[in-house]
Amino acid sequence: MYWEIELTPEEIEETLQATYDKIIHFKMETMAILTLESIKPWSYVGGELLRAALAPIMPAFGEGLGLTSEKMLQVFEKRENIERLIQMIEESLQKEEAERRAKKKAEKAAKEEQKKRDQAVKDALREAEKKNRNSLFKLP
Repeated sequence: MYWEIELTPEEIEETLQATYDKIIHFKMETMAILTLESIKPWSYVGGELLRAALAPIMPAFGEGLGLTSEKMLQVFEKRENIERLIQMIEESLQKEEAERRAKKKAEKAAKEEQKKRDQAVKDALREAEKKNRNSLFKLP
């Protein structure tokens, strides 16, 4: 391409994090994992094809877009970067699942506690009713 840049590990991590944030924002985790796993074997070839197809027209869109596209191509033509993004998404999904399970467990415990309280109230009302009946039949 027209831009010869070397990305630092920090820039690679920034790009991965920005991509991850967009995926999470739009709730596309499952689709992203499926897509990334599907294209991972062809990532280098796809990057080179895109570079060949886009090289002649990218300068027309400006320096900023050209540099951004080159950075993205460099990051995502390496399988280890794609794998890292997949891992980030999967970790997020596992965390969400654990939170969902904990919430469900807490709701279930609260429901059981409410049932116990309701049963205690019913038992107390029955007891009071029995006492009232007994006192009604014990006329002086």
